[in-house]
Parts: sequence; structure tokens; C-alpha cells
Amino acid sequence: MGYPQGNFGPFDKSEGDEPDPGQQQYPPYQNTQQPNPQYPNPQYGYAPYAGGYQTPPTTNTLAVVSLVLAILGLTFIPLIASVCAVVCGHISRGQIRRTGEGGSGLATAGLIVGYVSIALFVIVIVGAIVLFAIAAANTSTY
Repeated sequence: MGYPQGNFGPFDKSEGDEPDPGQQQYPPYQNTQQPNPQYPNPQYGYAPYAGGYQTPPTTNTLAVVSLVLAILGLTFIPLIASVCAVVCGHISRGQIRRTGEGGSGLATAGLIVGYVSIALFVIVIVGAIVLFAIAAANTSTY
């Protein structure tokens, strides 16, 4: 079987490369974009950039409560707030270890300030008792 012979209309270019009369001619395509040497084309084997913003871990709420109660224990509510600060601080440190939340520094600060506040409260109370005992022993009866 052979190939057909003859003129096939506008698709037959055997007669030359001149365009048909009335047909619009376009210039040959030229790629004007030059490859950017700063950003070469990725080769096979490179993983695409996954990027994006990762949210930081949340802060443990009890750690914040521990620090606030410890500060209140130093100022307004001496013993009760300090004891609550120590309890909340220990609970929050356990939760932070288990869950990986943030706020370990806040919990530690709450514990330290809570323990210092309790120690100061005990020193003040013991000192007051000792002073009253000394004062009572030195009083004379007429």
C-alpha cells in the first residue's frame, strides 16, 4: 500500500513554504525568558518546600494561675494564695511534662515565689510569737 499522491489543499506544503494569499503570518516563537541562575529548576529527588507558619505550643493555664496566686500570696492574701500557688504549680508541671504544653517557666516561678512566700509567712509568724513571748516574760506585775 502506498501513500496518496496529489494536492491536498492548504495542508499541502510540497509546492513551497510561501503562505497562502490572505493567510496571516506569525513570527516564529522565541522564548524571551532567560533561566534565573539564582533559582535553578528543581531536580528530581528534592522535596518541595512545605513551609508555612507553625503555631507555638499553648501555655498551660494552671502555670499562669500558679504565678498569679504566688504574687497574690506575697501581697494581699498571704498564706492561702501561696499554698494554692504551690499546689497549682506542681499540678501544672506534671501536665506540661505529659502534654508538651508551654509555660514550664511560669510554673517554676509560681512554685519558687509560692515557697518563698510561705517561708516568709512562717518566719513572720514565728518571729511575732517569739516577740510576744519575750514581751510577756519581761512584764512585771505591780
